[in-house]
Amino acid sequence: MNTASLSEQMTRLRARKEVDQEALDTLDSWLHAHSAYERMRINPYLVAGPRQDLVRKLVEVLLIGTYLGTFEMSWEIHCSHCNMLAAHFPDLSQGKERSTCPMCQFAFTADLSERVEVTFALSRSIEDIGLPLACVPPACLQPTFGLVCPNGQTVGAVENLAAGVYRYVCLLTLSKGILTVEGEPTEEIQERTITQQPGRGFVPDTLCLRPGPIRLILKNQGPPISGLVVHSDVLPREIPPSDLGPRLTGLELTHYPTYQRLFGDKVLSARERMRIASVTVLFTDLTGSTRLYEQMGDPDAYNLVRDHFEILIQAVQRHGGVLIKTIGDAVMASFLSNAAALLAMQEAMQLLHVYNAGRPEEHHLHLRAGIHRGPAILVTLNNQLDYFGRTVNKAARIQAVARSHELSVSKEVFTDAAFQEAVQHLGLTDLRESIEDLKGIAGAQHVYTTTLSSAG
Repeated sequence: MNTASLSEQMTRLRARKEVDQEALDTLDSWLHAHSAYERMRINPYLVAGPRQDLVRKLVEVLLIGTYLGTFEMSWEIHCSHCNMLAAHFPDLSQGKERSTCPMCQFAFTADLSERVEVTFALSRSIEDIGLPLACVPPACLQPTFGLVCPNGQTVGAVENLAAGVYRYVCLLTLSKGILTVEGEPTEEIQERTITQQPGRGFVPDTLCLRPGPIRLILKNQGPPISGLVVHSDVLPREIPPSDLGPRLTGLELTHYPTYQRLFGDKVLSARERMRIASVTVLFTDLTGSTRLYEQMGDPDAYNLVRDHFEILIQAVQRHGGVLIKTIGDAVMASFLSNAAALLAMQEAMQLLHVYNAGRPEEHHLHLRAGIHRGPAILVTLNNQLDYFGRTVNKAARIQAVARSHELSVSKEVFTDAAFQEAVQHLGLTDLRESIEDLKGIAGAQHVYTTTLSSAG
């Protein structure tokens, strides 16, 4: 690592007013305390450690640093079968919906909220160790051996293995083999040498040993660095995201205002799309806007509508949401959680109440909103990211149930524990259930409606 160059870049970052100094100090200390291999995939959640309150500020520092050239961003598609890197690209514009894992040959559909992780690395002008990106197997695969071997060297380790079938893999070269442990247990150490050869992978690529102590020796005759990890050959169809630990997902990153400001033009190609397992969609509508245009005339009424957009965007972004688009005087936004969407709408109502104060009543702005959560498809429309699918349609229909100053939500949102906590925190006691026949939505739908307080 070129420490002089890093110090110069950190000084540039420190001079930026929008950079949080505590987060920058935490990141700087982490970079100097960790290895070059760890610095290849900087996870802001791991950098924050026990200070998880710093994660958002760390992400913003990394985004600004990427924009200035201090860091490089990597969008990584992880295999849903083994979590190895199936693909990676510098920005979302190169994202692909379908991927095949080079480690286990498993084909899958990339999910922006579960299988796409965003990491950062120092710019190659500061550090370049010439190794491909790689990640260790998750704990659910029960990894055992963990060897690293430079070219021309030999390393080994002893591990007690129970009966079963295991994989031995190199995360850097993607070499792999099968180790079968069967038969009568033994207390004698069984020793085998695995050679990493240039362009040929591991030799041998199959081993059969008895349960008990096993010494595996890795001999590297190929790349600058090779490795050996042994884990269970029984791969789950889908690794639960909860088993992968805290990480910055692609969906999460797109909800950062700093990302939208600096990299919002990096969108999927027109022919690509990406699945999202679950996202919260908010629709709002300015009620009585037609009357405003008739009473005030187009220019003055339009100015009020613009003011209402600014109020909504402020509230949405403050609670971690992102504006997807405006449709006439309506707004579509997305959030990572139902509770955040509720808090954003409560704040928007309060801000509109302040805005209306002192204005003639006939010029007051009145808002209604609807929230639903579910799967969606991320696409590019009109050169910006957009969501499509049944979740979007249902959120729009639910919004139509509400009246002025009201918020309507789906049963999926209402039954969410975090949403209920937010309801109690805001003191909303009048959530009313109704059975609605929503246009274009099959079956009777349970909708819950409340009046949002305008009190501060």
